[in-house]
Amino acid sequence: MHYGYDLFETVVPTVGGGSALYRSIAALTHVLADCVLLDAIFVMTGIVFTGLLEGHRFRQQVIPNLRRVYLPTLKASVMTCGLLAPLQFLSFRFLPLSLRVLSVNAVDLIWTGVISFVSHG
Repeated sequence: MHYGYDLFETVVPTVGGGSALYRSIAALTHVLADCVLLDAIFVMTGIVFTGLLEGHRFRQQVIPNLRRVYLPTLKASVMTCGLLAPLQFLSFRFLPLSLRVLSVNAVDLIWTGVISFVSHG
């Protein structure tokens, strides 16, 4: 997350110059990129590593499970992210970069619970 948020800030800065409207649009861009790009990666790696840590065989069990639950889990992730977007927007818009990961991780406790439920359901 740190690297992703650093990259977001480099590409579309929310801090520094620019009008308040620009910084708000930049924060919305960060939320969208987080929900679409980072969550897709986190869902995939979460399913794979959970399967491996549970002792499942990679080719025989983990990959078939990934194929079966990835899209439903990603859909649940996008829906949950949409519900939590106002909190993430506030984090990206008003918190310094050093505190964003901490605040988003607090919000992500809800996201992780939903994703775990969907991927193991």
